[in-house]
Amino acid sequence: MKYQYLCVGHHESYSDEPGSNNTPRSVRWFHSIDNGGNLSTATKRHAPKFIDQWRGKCANTNVFRSLSLFTAKQGGGKLQGPFVIDIDREKYVSGKGYRQNLDDALEATRQLVREYLRGLQESDFRIFFTGHKGFNIEVRPQALGITCTRNRQQQFEHRRNYINGFFGNSFVDKIHEWVRLHNPVNNWIGNNGKEVYRMKFELSLYQLNSMCVDEICTESQTLASEFLQKFGFSSCSYR
Repeated sequence: MKYQYLCVGHHESYSDEPGSNNTPRSVRWFHSIDNGGNLSTATKRHAPKFIDQWRGKCANTNVFRSLSLFTAKQGGGKLQGPFVIDIDREKYVSGKGYRQNLDDALEATRQLVREYLRGLQESDFRIFFTGHKGFNIEVRPQALGITCTRNRQQQFEHRRNYINGFFGNSFVDKIHEWVRLHNPVNNWIGNNGKEVYRMKFELSLYQLNSMCVDEICTESQTLASEFLQKFGFSSCSYR
């Protein structure tokens, strides 16, 4: 495999509470393990097998990989993928903190699959509930005619702009460098001051179209609780 290195990420729990100092942009991020076995902010490239070690070190909570894959530990070429369509719905309400609108996010995801991805095979894309603000759809780039060239990043952005032009401004979020791993626990502090644990999990087309938001959230919370209990995790290792 030519592109055999990636970067990993893990962040502390941020808060939806009004006036909190633990905003998504202020919490610490970690990207490696130092010689003492502690989480480190130093960014390093790793072989994919490192992901299992990373999950264990971070209690499989708030764990990510880079969207880019690299040909070498340092330098070399890179390739981005998959094409991630990020559908989040939240807004900041003064004095009340961040408020999610998962009903709107769910309907937008259904609409995008129904109208934009209708010509693709089901094997060409995967749908995930991220646990907090909305949904991700990971699409195989070749299925959308995105080629393996150096300007793949620009091709991704062109597709995103097309989607927003078709469905409305800000319909899908910007393309992020970090992709949440499959089946991790998403942990944050809600606007009531209590910690929330939900798992990112994959939805079939049937589940996407038949489950309501409450059912999806309940499943996500159950999966997170079962994982944390099974492996004896109550918090991340840096706490």
